[in-house]
Amino acid sequence: MKKLIALLLIAAAVSISFLIIAVTVSTRLIFTSDGFDRPDEKILVDLKEYIQKEEIRTDDEERLDAWCGANRGVDIEVFVNERLVYSSTADLRGLETPIRETELDRRRAVKVSFSDALADVILYDYFYSYENTVVAEILAAIAIFFIIVIVGIRRETEYIRLLNDEIHALEGGDLTREMTIRGSDEIATLAESIDEFRKSMKNQLTTIERLEKTNRMTSAEIAHDLRTPLTSLMMYLDFGLSEVQGKEPKAEEYLTKAKEKSIRLKNLLEENFSYTTMTDYFLKEKQEVSADIVLSGFINDFVVNLESRGFHVLTDIFFKESSILLQRDALGRIFGNLATNIYKYAKKEGNVYICGRDKGTCAEIRIENEIRVYEGGKPHSTGFGSRIVKRLMEEMGGEYSTEERDGRYVT
Repeated sequence: MKKLIALLLIAAAVSISFLIIAVTVSTRLIFTSDGFDRPDEKILVDLKEYIQKEEIRTDDEERLDAWCGANRGVDIEVFVNERLVYSSTADLRGLETPIRETELDRRRAVKVSFSDALADVILYDYFYSYENTVVAEILAAIAIFFIIVIVGIRRETEYIRLLNDEIHALEGGDLTREMTIRGSDEIATLAESIDEFRKSMKNQLTTIERLEKTNRMTSAEIAHDLRTPLTSLMMYLDFGLSEVQGKEPKAEEYLTKAKEKSIRLKNLLEENFSYTTMTDYFLKEKQEVSADIVLSGFINDFVVNLESRGFHVLTDIFFKESSILLQRDALGRIFGNLATNIYKYAKKEGNVYICGRDKGTCAEIRIENEIRVYEGGKPHSTGFGSRIVKRLMEEMGGEYSTEERDGRYVT
């Protein structure tokens, strides 16, 4: 509000100053120019024709006033024998001393024949042009006022538009783009507050990222450090089982259960290690690649790995020459996890179906297999593998879903 009031005051001051200067200059130019002494020829001819046609006398004030009224902005003075007998701007009746014609009046005057005498006529037609000039100057001053106001408001709206773009960038997660701060009005104060918020968010996110990185490193180091003693423990359990196998049934039962628990613990550590190191893929840049070349290559390797484990794979792959955005290492990790799930839970006697097609601007891969039936129930699963695949797919802008139906598992 303060800035708007200041803008209006500045615009008013500039336009008024322009009007004063323009009127002063135009007044001096009009009233001191040579044209002041010379009447307009067209108006003079019109006056002479009127006098001759109407047979005007030098003392016919009524009809001379009518002509001046019809020619707005024109005044005349009539001198006969160097004495003023008519003036359109003054009432000469009752004057005791007649007004005499001066040398300047004679220089300005023109000879005009009236019906009763030859007179000197001074014609003042500059008032009309002066009036038009003043009106034009007033309009110009008003135009200057509005131009200054519009330019000032436009500059302010451009600033607001710039702030809007910067706020949208902030909404999109770009905390590196600083807010533009101009002046010290309410909008600038708001922009400064938003920029302080941006800095605070950036610092907090940097702290969170540092803590998450430290946590991931700590988890990975713990998982790595536990691998060695766990491997030794499993080895000692194998030795113990070989010693008591067939001799002490009770001890063999306990050692077998301990071995199963140690294997499960090892799998948990490996999955936890994989999950904590997964974020390394997010730091790598995604690439735009050919769907046909890259995906077909990964699927072929995937098929070879499954067939080497005794699975029978049927494929139906067809990708057009379209491009997709992905991170190669992350995609390799995804196919690795999918293969591990099939090793563990798919039925080898059944077929594994793999279908690949373009779907709009994306590529869709569908994997279907029969679920293995275990004696004593399905083995426990932590679901780490599926969560890793889902998160990696979402990071690359994709989707991941699974479904079980009629003894089949669809990915």
